Amino acid sequence: MSFRGFRYDCRVLHTRTARTEPILMLGGAAQDKYSWARFEPRFTEVASVVSVDLPGWGNSDVLPARYDMAFLADAARHALDRIGVRKVNLVGACYGGTIGLRFAQRHPEHVARLLLVGARRTLSEPLRETFLRTVEALGDHRRDDFARSVVELLAPVLDQAPTRRGAALSRLLERQFLRMPEGQAERFGENAARMLRHQLCGPDPLPPAPTLFVHGEHDRYAPPAHGDEMAAHVPGARVAVMPAAGHMVQLEQPEVITDLVVRFFTDQSLDHLPLTLYSARN
Repeated sequence: MSFRGFRYDCRVLHTRTARTEPILMLGGAAQDKYSWARFEPRFTEVASVVSVDLPGWGNSDVLPARYDMAFLADAARHALDRIGVRKVNLVGACYGGTIGLRFAQRHPEHVARLLLVGARRTLSEPLRETFLRTVEALGDHRRDDFARSVVELLAPVLDQAPTRRGAALSRLLERQFLRMPEGQAERFGENAARMLRHQLCGPDPLPPAPTLFVHGEHDRYAPPAHGDEMAAHVPGARVAVMPAAGHMVQLEQPEVITDLVVRFFTDQSLDHLPLTLYSARN
């Protein structure tokens, strides 16, 4: 498909046994439409699944940093229009969580339920410095420095997480970013520069749909306090904090995040899941 001159891809997994609205997956800046494929067999037990490589993702066209988050939110709306889906349960993770925020603000009529993983509304000054180093390292072809900066941001703190899984995840991320193909590195660089150049979140309110903000308790990019901040502006919103996890909760706690998504989108109780769950703290 194409949106305002930029080519992008979308895939849909249909199910005849849907119990809720389709699940729209918006992944992180280094992910693509297959990055959450391991979860799809469970998700399709209750809903159809839509995964999309927006402009700037996967094999889609590179999206220059001058285009903001609203552009990407509108591209996601364009995808839904093209495939004939009216309302979705939206999962936005990391960078995809930022786009999910803008989507919910700009197109609230399309949101049945909203679940954002490791999302934040603004960049702190230390984070801006980290993103700037990342962009500069990519521009100078310093892959070691690039990989180190990203891993320091996304990997769990090893002395605060299960050592074996945390160490393995750090090694996995470092290999991924060191070996990232040039085209994907260019997309990642533009996406990082986009976060430096534009506001992440607009002034519009989030819709009064069931909303859940999910954070790893040791997340260095988006600590649970950011979930508290966002939930305070959404009536009835809740925050779920994953124990012994950092930013990549889908890799660190895959069984828990799968159950959480399925239960939340089918209006089941979350009380017995191994996490800390609370309502917005005003």
